[in-house]
Amino acid sequence: MIANQRLLPERHLDRAAYTDFGGYRGLDAVAADPATARQRLLDTDLTGLGGAHFPLARKVAALLDQPGPRALVCNAAEDEPGSGKDRTLLGRNPHLVLEGALIAAAAIEATDIVLYISEGATDAHQAMSTALAEAAQSPAIHDVNRVRVVSAGAHYVAGEATAAVDAINGGSGKPTGQPPYPTSCGIGRLPTLVANCETLANLPRLVGTPAGHEHPRTRLATVSGAVAAPGVYEVDPSTDTFADLFERAGQITGSGQLKAFQPGGPSSSFLDSRSAATLIDNGAVRAAGSQPGCLAVRVIAADTCIVEICQEITGFFAREQCGQCPPCRMKTQTYHRTIQTIAANKGNWDLLDKLSAVEEFVSDMPRRCSLIDMPTAPLRSARALFPADFAAHIDSGRCRWPQPVHTLTTPGEPSSHTATSPLQGASS
Repeated sequence: MIANQRLLPERHLDRAAYTDFGGYRGLDAVAADPATARQRLLDTDLTGLGGAHFPLARKVAALLDQPGPRALVCNAAEDEPGSGKDRTLLGRNPHLVLEGALIAAAAIEATDIVLYISEGATDAHQAMSTALAEAAQSPAIHDVNRVRVVSAGAHYVAGEATAAVDAINGGSGKPTGQPPYPTSCGIGRLPTLVANCETLANLPRLVGTPAGHEHPRTRLATVSGAVAAPGVYEVDPSTDTFADLFERAGQITGSGQLKAFQPGGPSSSFLDSRSAATLIDNGAVRAAGSQPGCLAVRVIAADTCIVEICQEITGFFAREQCGQCPPCRMKTQTYHRTIQTIAANKGNWDLLDKLSAVEEFVSDMPRRCSLIDMPTAPLRSARALFPADFAAHIDSGRCRWPQPVHTLTTPGEPSSHTATSPLQGASS
C-alpha cells in the first residue's frame, strides 16, 4: 500500500496509525536505495506548492551541483491571507510531512533539517512536537534526531525563501535578495533546499509509487469568503472544478450568487462567475487568466463591491511590505492611496490610469522579493472584469453595494481544521 493516498486523513494520525496506513515505508526504501530516490526527485514535475510553483526538480538539481554538506528547510511559514492548508496538514498528518522531509533529506544527503513553522500556529507546533517525540522512539525512522523546529515570524514576507534562511540563521526574517540562491548558500551557509510543507508531503507518495506509474496528485485548497463552510479541502486537479469546490464548501452566502473569486490568494487575478467551471489545475487556472498560487481561494458574492475588496488588498500589501526596498514602499502605498480615494468617491479615471505610470517607473528598479508586483494583477483584473463597480464610485459618487471596509491580515491562530474569512486570516 502507498502511504496516505490522500494528504488529509479524516482524523489526526499518530505514529502508530500512520504506520498502519503504510507510513515510513517510503523512507525505508530511500534509506536502502538513496540514488533511486534522488533520481525520482530529479525526474518529478512536482512544483512548489507554497505558491511560487518553481519546479522541485530544478531546485534539487541546482543543490546537487553544490558540494556537501547540505541542508533542508520544510517551509510551513504560512503567511498568505486566507490560506490554512499547511497548518491543517501539520495538525492532522504531521508524520506525512515529517516523512517527506526525511525522504528529501536522505536523497540530497542533508545534515541539517529544519521545520520552519508559523509562530502563531500553536496546534501545528504541538502536533509536530508530538510527532517528533513519537518518531524518536523508533530506531527505524532514520535521522529524526537531526530535525529541529524554528518558528517563523508573523509578518507576511517571513515565508519567502531567503527570509526563511535569514530567520533560521538568526536574522530578522526579511528577504535578502537572490542571488545567492539558498541552493548555493542557505542555512549555516550550506547549500539548502527550501521546499513547502505540502510539496514535501507528496514525497512519500512519489517514492512509494512504482517507477513508470503516476503517483496520486491531490492538492489542498483553502476556501474562504462568501461560502457557508469555509475550510481546507482536498481536491483532485484532474476532475474537480472550482464550482465543485464551492459546492463542497456549502455554496455561496450573501446574495447566493457568485460574482468573482481569487484562486491563488490576494495577489492573484480575479476570475468572474463564468470561470467557476475551470478545473483546479495549474494550467487551467493560468489559461483562465489567473494564478493558482497556494490555492487560497477567496469567494466573492454578487452583492459585494470589488472596489472595496481591492481597497483591502492594496492596504494589506502596503502594510506588509517590509520597508527594505523604496520602490516597493512607494508603489504599494500609491496603489492603496489611489484605491482609498476611489472608494471614498473622490477619485477619477485619470487617477486610476496613472497607476500604469507607477508600474513603468518601478519596473527596472531593484527589489529583494516579489511583493512589489503583487497588487498589480488583482487591481488590473478587477478593473477589466467589473468596470461598473469603479464607475459607481467615480461617475455616480456612490457604491452600488455599500459594504463595511475590513482589514486583510496575515494568518492567525488556527481553529480546528477550518479556515476563517480571509478578512481575518486563515486557520488550518
